[in-house]
Amino acid sequence: AVVSTQSTGGLTCRSLSTTSEYKVPGTEEFFNKQKTLNRPMSPHLTIYKPQLTSMLSISHRGTGIFYGVLIYGGAALTLAPGGFSSYVALAETYAPGAGLICLMKFGLMLPLVYHTLNGFRHLMWDSGNGFKIAEVYKSGWTVAGISVAISLLIALML
Repeated sequence: AVVSTQSTGGLTCRSLSTTSEYKVPGTEEFFNKQKTLNRPMSPHLTIYKPQLTSMLSISHRGTGIFYGVLIYGGAALTLAPGGFSSYVALAETYAPGAGLICLMKFGLMLPLVYHTLNGFRHLMWDSGNGFKIAEVYKSGWTVAGISVAISLLIALML
């Protein structure tokens, strides 16, 4: 790596440029062999067997993104022509049956409840507890089960 320093107007700017040379002997040969064999440079997700831990982690991230988009989308609708209430009125004109409405409420509640409960699970980990593999799986299944139960209960009550 090469570090260069420039000073202009009292400010100092340091830039780092790396070289493409391999520092460990044999590394270049290894990568050339992998390229010849048409192997990927790093393992891809498709070669791993899905596990509860990885699925819950991906789900936690996905539900966070989903609700972020939902919140900002709802906020954007308040600025849209007619405001949020006009879109609610439009949705009410379609009036799906009670079963479909309950299913839709369950579909909206499940990601929120799961993300919230799994967030508490992460807070437990932040305290240094629950890292044994049996505890991780137990807390994962518990969060999944309680999320479904609470979401169903809320969907039926609202």
